Amino acid sequence: MRAQLIGFAPDLDPETPGILTDCNAIIPTTTGLAAANSLVNTNYPALAAPATSAFIAQLLDGTKRVLVADGPRIEEASGGSWVDRSRAGGYSGTNRMRWAVFGNNVLAANRTEVIGQSVPGSGFTDIAGSPAASIIVTAAGFVMALNVNQAQYGDAPDGWHCSGIRNQATWTASAATQCAYGRLLDSPGAIKAGAALGSDVVAYKDTSMYLGRYVGPPLVWQWDRVPGDIGCSGNESVVVVGTQHFFIGPSDFYVYDGTVPRPIGGATFNSTATPVREWFFANLNQQYKERIFGVADIPRDLVYWYYPSTASSGELDSCLIYNFRTNQWGKQAISVQAALLYSSGQITYDGLGTLYATYDDLPNIAYDSSFWLADTMAPAVIQGNVLKTITGEPGPSWLITGDVGDMDDYVFADRLKPRFRVKPATAQMTNFYREDLGDPRIQDATAQMQKARFDFRRASHWHSFRMDFPGRMAINGFSLAINGGSPE
Repeated sequence: MRAQLIGFAPDLDPETPGILTDCNAIIPTTTGLAAANSLVNTNYPALAAPATSAFIAQLLDGTKRVLVADGPRIEEASGGSWVDRSRAGGYSGTNRMRWAVFGNNVLAANRTEVIGQSVPGSGFTDIAGSPAASIIVTAAGFVMALNVNQAQYGDAPDGWHCSGIRNQATWTASAATQCAYGRLLDSPGAIKAGAALGSDVVAYKDTSMYLGRYVGPPLVWQWDRVPGDIGCSGNESVVVVGTQHFFIGPSDFYVYDGTVPRPIGGATFNSTATPVREWFFANLNQQYKERIFGVADIPRDLVYWYYPSTASSGELDSCLIYNFRTNQWGKQAISVQAALLYSSGQITYDGLGTLYATYDDLPNIAYDSSFWLADTMAPAVIQGNVLKTITGEPGPSWLITGDVGDMDDYVFADRLKPRFRVKPATAQMTNFYREDLGDPRIQDATAQMQKARFDFRRASHWHSFRMDFPGRMAINGFSLAINGGSPE
């Protein structure tokens, strides 16, 4: 028999053809599954303190700035070192720093201090009269502050406040400047997240969503509640990909394109349910769910969500990976502090000597990696206070298939042949068996790959297989010899 692998789907019946019931360091691709890239250190030293937030700002001329908030500081990656760009007196409070770009100004907000701004080559300065905001978004020529506190209007976790049109420094309500203020009162709770959707802005509460649209004076911005009781608990769990938001709601994963939010990841399995939903929320540390950090890997059609598991005391120690082209899933055990898109800039042979002393010092990155291309954006994380790109050669990975067999008859299996798209030099397989799908799996023999196959012998009602790979690998299925036959 032959099976096509279709990704991590722990919520489905284990005999669903092609699913993985568990895996590590496996990503879904447009042609199957592959080993996840490893992390590679950038040419920057460790930060002075753990990072709480990170951001890449693309300016009007196409140049980029990489900024990290770590404790009371904002630091910028510049020329191989970190440069302090903090406001005078630094930052206080425990809220995560949020960011936006308005022209050539990078804006920062943490709801303790007022909104700050920085132009290239200089530190952040407070914008007089601006609110302290939990979230800032730019759209339609405005800076939109959400979940705000300002002396003029008071503390309003459900409030919004937009700057004057095309002027990030104007924050006094006026028909002439179109600076305006309001509150979202049709549902309870504070605004927890916000992101632009084209020229619109979407504001998320825990269990509700609002679509904000610029309509001009006197209303300026009109906010309509999106039907349903769907929201999200953390700003960084909303990942913007083109004209869509992918986000984690109170009990499922969703995509929103301006119409209605829809569960994601079910189409491949002929179901509207996300096939990781129950597993994820059972393994998520709900106390720290607002810390989830998402980032997109556009060239590979992936969204990474880093989250604190139930084994964590709040640290991001796990990652769930979604392919938005194929609706398939993977996962990885990995600890990070923050995630972002990163641009290495243009690296040339002439410049290698200033970055690496010898060829042996070069990072373990494939020659065809996007890391080497000028101004290419690649996903990155901060781990152990160090900025690292997700561009290295894949390391060890493993996967466990669903069950193959029959509930009434014994099935004799004696050979598993993976269908690789990128064949690893070595691999090993451990087979498992059980009499009933409700029984625990029993571990059997471990076999090394020989002639691109694994040989074993076992008769049982149900069989499943763990395959371990040492490095680069891509696979899209397998053939299994059963009842004395041979794999196709």
